[in-house]
Amino acid sequence: MDNQIYSHYLSNPELAPLFGKALFRDVVLNDLLGDDASSISYWEGKQLARRFSLGSIEDVVRFFQQAQLGDLMLQKQSAREWQFTLSGGPVTSRLAIQPDATFSLEAGFLAQTAQQMIGVVAETEMGETPKRANGISLVVHLDPKDPVSDPQELKPMPIINND
Repeated sequence: MDNQIYSHYLSNPELAPLFGKALFRDVVLNDLLGDDASSISYWEGKQLARRFSLGSIEDVVRFFQQAQLGDLMLQKQSAREWQFTLSGGPVTSRLAIQPDATFSLEAGFLAQTAQQMIGVVAETEMGETPKRANGISLVVHLDPKDPVSDPQELKPMPIINND
């Protein structure tokens, strides 16, 4: 698969800038973390959300674009669930090489961000994605009956708009 990652990213000028991230994420981290790579990535996503505190879904969407994680779109929002689609080059490129790729880092980031924004326990899972979708589904499950044990005042960082 290593040679496949190399040729996949570097044979396409639009994907070439993503090669370094793919090399680190899909080769180096998997070598270092082995079978625990997915769960550790999830918890690291939560840790990143604590460091990069965001105050709105619009900020989360912008942050995902800026971090080259993909194009995040809120599909449905209720008191118990936020449904997102994550698509774009970074996502479809990973899926083209590795159809069972996990997006645990992104899932953990969304879970912790929602938990900080709402103040209730939140977890994210990859949901069922329609067959013709060019991305994945991430579903944040919120538990309105389970407030976080140590709520802290949300102090969101300002998002830089460099458009």
